[in-house]
Amino acid sequence: MATELQSTAYNYTDVFFCSGGFGRSSGATNPQFYRHLGCTSYDSSGVIASQGPVSWVASGSVEDGWAGMEFAMRDVTASIDGIDLLSHCATIDKNLILVTDEDRDDRYNAVTATSIANLIDANGYVLNVIVNIIIDGNNNNFGMKIGGAGSNSTIFQYDTAAADNYITYNDLRPYTDYVTAYIATHPHYTELIVDKPGAVWSVNTLRAGGLLTQTFADVFVEIKVQEIAESGDGGRGELGGDPHITTWRNEHYEYHGQCDLVMMKDPNFANSLGLDIHIRTKIVRYWSYIKTVAIKIGNDILEIEGSPDAHDAEAHYWVNYEYQGELDTFAGFSVSQKLPSAFKRSYIIDLSSKYPGQSITVQLYKEFVRIKLNGNEAIFGNTVGLLGDYKTGATLGRDGVTIINDFTELGDEWQVLPSDGKLFHEVAHPQFPEACIKPEDPRGERKRRLSESKISIEQAETACAALKDPLAIKDCVYDILATQDLDMVGAF
Repeated sequence: MATELQSTAYNYTDVFFCSGGFGRSSGATNPQFYRHLGCTSYDSSGVIASQGPVSWVASGSVEDGWAGMEFAMRDVTASIDGIDLLSHCATIDKNLILVTDEDRDDRYNAVTATSIANLIDANGYVLNVIVNIIIDGNNNNFGMKIGGAGSNSTIFQYDTAAADNYITYNDLRPYTDYVTAYIATHPHYTELIVDKPGAVWSVNTLRAGGLLTQTFADVFVEIKVQEIAESGDGGRGELGGDPHITTWRNEHYEYHGQCDLVMMKDPNFANSLGLDIHIRTKIVRYWSYIKTVAIKIGNDILEIEGSPDAHDAEAHYWVNYEYQGELDTFAGFSVSQKLPSAFKRSYIIDLSSKYPGQSITVQLYKEFVRIKLNGNEAIFGNTVGLLGDYKTGATLGRDGVTIINDFTELGDEWQVLPSDGKLFHEVAHPQFPEACIKPEDPRGERKRRLSESKISIEQAETACAALKDPLAIKDCVYDILATQDLDMVGAF
């Protein structure tokens, strides 16, 4: 894994590893038999720099994995092998791997399933669990990613006839219908990775030995490397709200204008199937927002928009210009929908049939649209558009060379042209060669509106404080003040 992460594909400068063992909890400040085994660094060949303090305790049968994870995160040291992590690392991508062959036997009073899941999220970790499960009665099924509501899972299966000795396939059944587990392993551990970036893996395959175990190890490293890269600066692009645009290098900018824009395009996506994503923005006073998104993969087009009406539970989408057309699949990829509240809806295009564990998500909050891309360089590395260059983050013009640092000019550069194709089911003003519409005196109008605001900056900051990314907090505060709606935090 260290070798992969420090290769030119991912360009991580440092890889660090900390380890701990756990047994029964005592209900005090430390679980009994918990041992922090130390932290170390790896060089580009995967060589361990130092072993750190090691103190194994060979006692098992009663194990508290929740407490073990809590204390493992706590015991990551600020300095490893003389390297101060905060001052040395521009970004730190965190991952947590739990290995156990039992369910959670104890009841460490300070931890619940909800609290440990929230703690993992709050600390910015991606969790993978290697536990005692059997997937669909077949030990050749050695791992799986589980989508929302416990369904739409991607399964990794050992197959010597396939390239790299494994295949992936999707199963739409709730995983509890076909994945057996040791006693309460599902509620204790499997539930922690449902609808999360991580995966659950079978410890039985790990123990099998031979080529099966080697394949397990190879795929585990491959998937972990993808998760690590995608959890950091180089794996996610995003557009949403009052158009807040997050480039592939996690740089945020805004574009205030009304027109159709090219979020991204790549004619070679998925072996030349092709991918185009266009957004349609709408001006409201001195700001604008993303009203509609249209996604084209191959010859199929999916268009999605929200609604400001809390009583409107209807899904507003078009498949190949047909309103509410069949949407179990799109361009050969499975699609799922979630409706967590009256104001919220999301559409997830699961790319796992070609790119395991990767997806395109459209999130709706009232009339506001947000698009999130979950994938690495193999998927989105050749895209162009508002998100910039994947490798460098440079905000390039259509010529692929000119760097445009004025974001109004950048947005205008990526206005949809006739050569970009017609993705939306109806035409909206303006269309090229008409220029994108700009708000009148946006800075002056915003200043005047803020002075008349019924919601203070402090109230907005408090509402947005739960967000982890400081730039996302800044965007959230802006949107609340612009819309005068404290609930806008729900759009992030």
